[in-house]
Amino acid sequence: MVTRRIRAVVTLMAAVSLGASIAAVAPTASAAPAANGGDPVYLVHGYNDSGHSDCASLWGNAIDYFTSKGMDKSSIHTVGYYAGDSNCDVDLGDADTNTRIKDVAAALANHIYNTNTRTGRSVDIVAHSMGGLVTRVALLGSAMGWEGFPAKLKVGDVVTLATPHQGIIEKSKYHSVQWDSMVPGSKFLEVLQAPENRLDQNWAQGVDWSFVGSDEDKTVNGDSGIDKDRPAQHKYRYLSDEKHDLSHTNMRTLAPGGGEYNLRYWNASEGTPHDTTNGWAPLETAFNALDRGDA
Repeated sequence: MVTRRIRAVVTLMAAVSLGASIAAVAPTASAAPAANGGDPVYLVHGYNDSGHSDCASLWGNAIDYFTSKGMDKSSIHTVGYYAGDSNCDVDLGDADTNTRIKDVAAALANHIYNTNTRTGRSVDIVAHSMGGLVTRVALLGSAMGWEGFPAKLKVGDVVTLATPHQGIIEKSKYHSVQWDSMVPGSKFLEVLQAPENRLDQNWAQGVDWSFVGSDEDKTVNGDSGIDKDRPAQHKYRYLSDEKHDLSHTNMRTLAPGGGEYNLRYWNASEGTPHDTTNGWAPLETAFNALDRGDA
């Protein structure tokens, strides 16, 4: 039973699917691009069964790294949506784990539209875990004109870190509307993966999509993290690596340092994967994906 409901309510009618492609520049640890062009960057956290997420703690490493690379801290906005969330720049409402992912997505979409799209300003989004699903549905619902969503959003880059595009591993770890929606074979994922909702369709044009996954993630496997065999402009898959702990949580915390990474990456325009043992750290990958834009 839902005890709280996020402010924006929507109806689920369509969904999203993504694909199997990735990076435009060989991801070597020595690369040092400039900061993104000044567009606001939204950081969207993932599922928390307690309904209490501290945005400052969750995103501290990312904010420190992004600002060290020249990004203006005032342009970075952490997003909270659970009633118990704290230290978040954006408060979307009073959701709990029984609030539908689509309802959280509608709240995010309306916020971005009202604060940015309506004035012609584009934004970028970096999302971890379930936050990537919230982001996908926010863009999809807006572009498709779903009830409760605004007009199509103006978003330049989307980077998802360890997002269960094809579902989670531990199906029965938790029991809630949000967790059950991420179980492979759920109605939510069935709609999300429908052919007409994939990222190679017209609704997704104008957005540069980058998916990042890890083979060491025990919550979201590598196939799901990069949405294997589904379209997306760029994909990065961290292979097993004895030097680093590439866990689900660490996909949003690991910045450069401690050596290079064992990384496989794709660029949709090439269609061929490349392997490197001199790869970027996950937060470096996220930053470079934002900076790259549509190049």
